[in-house]
Amino acid sequence: MLIRPVPLLNFFVAVVMFSIGLRTSGGDLLDVVRDRALLVRTLLANCILIPALGLLLVRIFPLKPDAAIGIVLLAAIPGTPIALQFTRLAKTRLAFTAAMTLVLSMVGIAMTPLAIETMPQVEQRNERPVFFLIVSIALYIALPMCAGLWTARWVPRIARRLVLPLGLVATVVFLFLMWETRLMRREAFNAISGSGTVLAMFLLLLLSMLVGWSIGGPDKETRRILATSTGMRNVIVVLYVARYCFANTNVYMIPIVYLSLMVPVGLLFHLAFVGWSKVSSASN
Repeated sequence: MLIRPVPLLNFFVAVVMFSIGLRTSGGDLLDVVRDRALLVRTLLANCILIPALGLLLVRIFPLKPDAAIGIVLLAAIPGTPIALQFTRLAKTRLAFTAAMTLVLSMVGIAMTPLAIETMPQVEQRNERPVFFLIVSIALYIALPMCAGLWTARWVPRIARRLVLPLGLVATVVFLFLMWETRLMRREAFNAISGSGTVLAMFLLLLLSMLVGWSIGGPDKETRRILATSTGMRNVIVVLYVARYCFANTNVYMIPIVYLSLMVPVGLLFHLAFVGWSKVSSASN
């Protein structure tokens, strides 16, 4: 299972959140939270619409029970920090990136036990995935971001010098994480292929990104961040749910394959967005 690389992911998230904190302020973050209309749309999309899409997809495709469980869990639990690899590049909306990472991760705390309770196939009730998520939010999202905000406020000269090297470190760690998990992702992909499982996950990813883009309002960068954050579901938490609540099944393979889909799709979306933005700017 994709458990050993989790420390690498945690380190990546901590570095990115600290780096974002260096370039934003507490006031910027509060401004994001004060946009109630956007916040409500984000919550409705991630708590109701996308879980409903997951349920619809498992009804449409003749999936095996383990695949159906995995897809429903992915649709129900948002907030993966992996999205930071792409959303952190939105330089004009860094505060929004940080706020959405924190908000969607906290939404995952509420959605995880609800998703587990709706599964009649669950082998045992276990609170460890929720505990893991709470600890991860505190240690690797909130604390590094607060440290970055403090550094930017009290030692701004040092903060400015740290931004570039931290960005390089985050990129190297993310690439190493993808390299370390390549064989595991390939094995999982081969194991679950058939019965439309991969297609169902691909549709979940694309439709979720479309939902995120649609709720973003008129600002292009906001749409880009929400499309990426909404499409990339919380594969790590789903892995822990599979480990503790669906032992001796193949549910754990579904989030591993979803990871294999969402990273290249996220990269292509980022490149397409950058190219489109440059063309739009040149034409104006």
